[in-house]
Amino acid sequence: MESFGDLLKRLRSAAKMTQSDLASAVNQSQSWISRVESGQVGIDADSAKRLDDVLGTSGTLVAALLKQQEDPSPIVVPGRDTWAFSDLLRKIHKTNVGSETIDQLHVITEQLCCEYVSRSAEDLRFDAHKQLEYVQELLAGPTSLSEHRELLVIAGWLSLLIGCVNYDLGLARDAEAARAAAYQLGKEAGHGEIMAWAFEMSAWFALTQGRLKSIADYSRAGLEAASNASVAIQLIGQAAKAQARMGDKSAVRRELDKGAHLLERHERPLRPENHFVVDPLKWDFYEMDCYRMVGEDERAAEHAHEVIRLSERPDGTDRSPMRASEARLTLATTSLRAGDLDGAVEWAQKAFSADRQSVRSLSLIAEELYQETQAKYRTDPAATALREVIAAFYANVNGRV
Repeated sequence: MESFGDLLKRLRSAAKMTQSDLASAVNQSQSWISRVESGQVGIDADSAKRLDDVLGTSGTLVAALLKQQEDPSPIVVPGRDTWAFSDLLRKIHKTNVGSETIDQLHVITEQLCCEYVSRSAEDLRFDAHKQLEYVQELLAGPTSLSEHRELLVIAGWLSLLIGCVNYDLGLARDAEAARAAAYQLGKEAGHGEIMAWAFEMSAWFALTQGRLKSIADYSRAGLEAASNASVAIQLIGQAAKAQARMGDKSAVRRELDKGAHLLERHERPLRPENHFVVDPLKWDFYEMDCYRMVGEDERAAEHAHEVIRLSERPDGTDRSPMRASEARLTLATTSLRAGDLDGAVEWAQKAFSADRQSVRSLSLIAEELYQETQAKYRTDPAATALREVIAAFYANVNGRV
């Protein structure tokens, strides 16, 4: 008698669909389709109906599932229980990985995430990809169940990191592919925090692309996935930045209060430089952006100076150059509004001179600064120098935004 998995495989082949095609159509993973076809996992009636709908098989799979439930086959051949279960346990514990490898992978992955704030984006991207390739090799071999999940988690963090670096480099499509992969890996591993960071990245992408109304949905979805993790603070911060750009001061205040309250409940992380651990000091960064957008220049400038102070090393270099660059553009904006065009030029030049840049994020604020310059000084030759500084930045990143 043809099993449900064999029937699904036959119908999928007849429909000329790959496992990946079918998985995408029913909002599942390719590995789930593979496990259903091989009989490794069961399936419910709703899932069978979705498969029928996509394959156009008019209820064939639902009927087969109901038939199977009416007359289920024995899981283990009678009289062979001892052999069957010992073989199962042997397969579960067969592995080429080991706890030491898993621990080492976690350490290396965390270190890469800590290097995000200041390391060359191209170099970091290369090393993260090499690490991910190694994890993929391990996943292709025998692992224990717990090791398999840990490898999925590590791959999820690496995919998030690669997605962020890709977006910093202006590689929007590659960034989205990495983000989507991270979400799926988090879902497969049952890791809500990875899923929440994937939603946070969607909010970030939407913010820089002007899709402001969608950010609240991404924020809510991320909070549902991991409401108690530190990523929740950043999700609230993204929602506040969106509300600021839509001009809703009261909503901005609510979001900032909510984020500050949540921040108080979290202890300072052991490695605050880890990009996927929200550093309490980063809240100045969010407040700075929001206050600049709603026109509270004094508070925006105060937070901007604090961001720069916290970023500065004893030798005068920045430990967080991307945050510092946005803070300097904030000060360029507040200087412009105060009529200090020379100050605006100086701050903008400093902002655009950093080697480590998040091109999309910096472009968003540069565009906002340019629009204000045009609105206030469109015909004023005194603003020519500022326009030229902004134009030079765009010429330098041409093709990456």
